[in-house]
Amino acid sequence: MSCFSDKSWSGTPMWQIAEELEEKRKKREADEAKKASTPVAVLSIRIEGEHNVSELMLFIPSKVASGGFKEVKIRGPRRKLRAEAIKDGFELRKSFHDAGEEAVHQRRRELQGHEWKSEELPAETAQIEEPADLEQRARLAQRPAGTGWSRKKDAEFFLHTLAPMAYDPKKKQYYEIQAGTNQHIPCDPPHDPTEYPITVSAGASLAGQNDTDITAPERPRSLLLKELVKTGAAMKKPMFFLDQPASCFALFEGVRGTAAVDWASKNFHTKLFSRLSSNLQYWSNSMIENLLSSILEEMDCELTQQATTCYDGASLGVALFLGDRLIVATLGAVRGLWLNPNGEVHPLGGEHIVAEEGPERQRVDAEFGAVRYGEATPGVGKLVLQRPLHSRKVVSTSEQKSEIERVLDFAPDSFAALGFSSADSVDGKTARSLYKKLALKVHPDKAPEDLKAQAKEAFAKVEAAAERIEALCETNAKATEKLHKILQAAGDITSPVMPQSWARALLGIEESLDLEEARNAAQKRVEEMKSELGKLGLLADGRLAHADAARAGRLLDDALEVLRAPVPKEGTKLEGVKVTRALGLRDLKRPRVVILAKPQIDTLQLEGRTGGHHLVLLSSAVSSAMTDAEVAKKVRCFARQPKSATLSIAQEAAAFHAKQGTPHAESLASAVVALFEPGGAQQAEEPPTKKMKTAQAKNDQGDKIRCYHILLKHKDLRLARDPGSQLAMRGKPPVTRSVSQAERELLEMQKELVVNPNLFPTLARKHSECDSATQPGQSAGDLGWVARGDYGDPQLEACMFALRVHEVSDIISTPRGLHIIQRIA
Repeated sequence: MSCFSDKSWSGTPMWQIAEELEEKRKKREADEAKKASTPVAVLSIRIEGEHNVSELMLFIPSKVASGGFKEVKIRGPRRKLRAEAIKDGFELRKSFHDAGEEAVHQRRRELQGHEWKSEELPAETAQIEEPADLEQRARLAQRPAGTGWSRKKDAEFFLHTLAPMAYDPKKKQYYEIQAGTNQHIPCDPPHDPTEYPITVSAGASLAGQNDTDITAPERPRSLLLKELVKTGAAMKKPMFFLDQPASCFALFEGVRGTAAVDWASKNFHTKLFSRLSSNLQYWSNSMIENLLSSILEEMDCELTQQATTCYDGASLGVALFLGDRLIVATLGAVRGLWLNPNGEVHPLGGEHIVAEEGPERQRVDAEFGAVRYGEATPGVGKLVLQRPLHSRKVVSTSEQKSEIERVLDFAPDSFAALGFSSADSVDGKTARSLYKKLALKVHPDKAPEDLKAQAKEAFAKVEAAAERIEALCETNAKATEKLHKILQAAGDITSPVMPQSWARALLGIEESLDLEEARNAAQKRVEEMKSELGKLGLLADGRLAHADAARAGRLLDDALEVLRAPVPKEGTKLEGVKVTRALGLRDLKRPRVVILAKPQIDTLQLEGRTGGHHLVLLSSAVSSAMTDAEVAKKVRCFARQPKSATLSIAQEAAAFHAKQGTPHAESLASAVVALFEPGGAQQAEEPPTKKMKTAQAKNDQGDKIRCYHILLKHKDLRLARDPGSQLAMRGKPPVTRSVSQAERELLEMQKELVVNPNLFPTLARKHSECDSATQPGQSAGDLGWVARGDYGDPQLEACMFALRVHEVSDIISTPRGLHIIQRIA
């Protein structure tokens, strides 16, 4: 028998060496046991866009026999300064060491909205590591950030299961794997997502003057994507790196026509997923704002290039929710509201309606957009915007009133004001001669009292016209003659998009040339004509200086656009629009950008306090029928029932327009409501008389719950036979009610339950088409005690367990029909 030792023989007895080795073994095991039972908090500071965030990774010893640690990630609030984030991290770590995990969560809530004084802050370079966390910190460094990584046995790299990425733990380097070549290109690490304790729910509704309106081509469209990560996976667009919850909600409304809104509602989400999945790193607020703006810019470009959609337009409101941030983009007539738990209502958007004054009106006027009064519609803006139309009359009349009217209303340029015809010589002598003849007709001294004001204005216009033409002739007679020919050839502008024959005549393009040849020739001809007009004077930025020359330049641009643009369908009227921003509407974007596609973007941060935050997106029919206070009241009446809230809003707006006689297309009312609840659904306070009964029921039934239920069927159901409705439907004729009618009936029941929640069994017995309604007395509609996983319908089960005791659910749609549920225990 041989004995080995790490000591050379020194005369020490073997039994003593054995005891020393045993003591070392016990000490090593004790140290390992201590490590395995000692909670560790690893603090790090992350940079997310323009913010700094403290992140505390808690390693909590597991209580199971197999050992190990439970990992919990805690994030502090976003801070502008790194020192503030470090201070947050120190506070969170101290709370963990002092009182454990629950204390950290409590301290995190306290830090929301807390502002540190400068003297309380540590240095920006303060050390955040602790001796106790070095081992766990080293282990974390060997792991790739985020979830979804796997490592095959004996493999050197980690590979991501959802994205073409790899991680080398030795080099601590991330790689993007190129498709086809399998080449590994170094890249930044993906964002390690945080799952915030926020519950998200949403609903959308549309109402009109009858049930067929829900499929009308003019209807607004809504988009509800509650789980972007799951939807992205189904579309093979990885979204694993997004903070959660991750949701998107949108409302689209047509502007002059239906093609653009239909296209936009079908294509927005595909562009969103494509863009979002292209960047696996953290999406800062500014990056998301640029993302939404670029998507809308791309959609606008595509819409204006398609012959079937280019002259139609679309307004929209889009909300993207990531983690605890909400970014809302509004464009055109769709607007939003943000409702805080404390009762505040904040408008979002709504600045893109044609108005008498304001920044938007100034911009429109600068681009020569024509604003006029449209048909009076109750509750809707009367001003409309379109391309300027001008009738140009140069033939003088003998009647003074008619001549004054011609000069003021039908002479858009100096030559028309003086009555220059195509046969007149373009020179100063002719201008003075025409002026003298015309001055006698419109002079205010010769006008009756009721025409003096208009005569004075007309006389001033004629006088100024003569002076301008004389000055132009002195500057360059040939260019002035060219200017007159252009204005004379343009003639009356009677349509927002003139026919191609008008453009060819103005530019001198032969009718024999095909369209492509005409376009090429037109571009060269416009450049030559503008060059000639430039001899009359240019501004510092290269624009034509003289007002008449600038008008001629715009007419040339219009002619070039006519040849480039698709020809509107025969009979199409390009009516004026009531918005200053929208997608599409090519006639108002080219050649001059009268209407923009740039959205208004609002970024909102959810507050740490509990309670529901509501986002509301409204179509123009709702905004014109209801005040913000009225909308907020509807939402708060159904605070945790967003679908019911949208139904209530849309129905009231539609009823208003039906009473006012609003045109059909402008009376289709739609709303989207999204509910965000920090901390998840909080249990409602039970009435004192029921607390004891509920507590006893919980003791008796464990984690089971008990609910009432009402079911209404509709004619569009595909379920051939419903085993749960055999008794309730026995002897009754087939269901003929529409989905909209069923929703209205359930909404009326919900309104009754808001006043008296105890009515549920009575309403179930009277209206429900579920067999549970046939039970006697207060048991009508009773589904009995339900445990998780026991109920046959996962969707209804999830809704049941999300309810507070005594709360009524939102309207739920399943293959059986529409439901409402009340939890009673």
